[in-house]
Amino acid sequence: MIGTKKFSVTHTHATAAKAEEAAPGAGKRIFVTDIAGSSDKAASVLEVVQDSGGTAVVKFQSQVGIGHFEKSFGTPLIITANKKASVEIDGTAACMANIGGFIL
Repeated sequence: MIGTKKFSVTHTHATAAKAEEAAPGAGKRIFVTDIAGSSDKAASVLEVVQDSGGTAVVKFQSQVGIGHFEKSFGTPLIITANKKASVEIDGTAACMANIGGFIL
């Protein structure tokens, strides 16, 4: 589509990975099409979070446990205009988060 910008952000950390796409600017929205995460923690949870002025709004959540999780959304998760979005997951010694999609 004309005027779209694709993005993919990955973050790794020992105990808390947060892959974050910055707020795109006035009137623009983030469309989340793909997420992934992995963890070494038995009770890990992966979340897609929208930051709404300091208040986190969970848009999607999945129990992952030890292992890997990935999902492609047939209909993208739409983030409120000019808000950042992230994929977050916790771990004990190793975890990874990825978020991908487009901005329009």
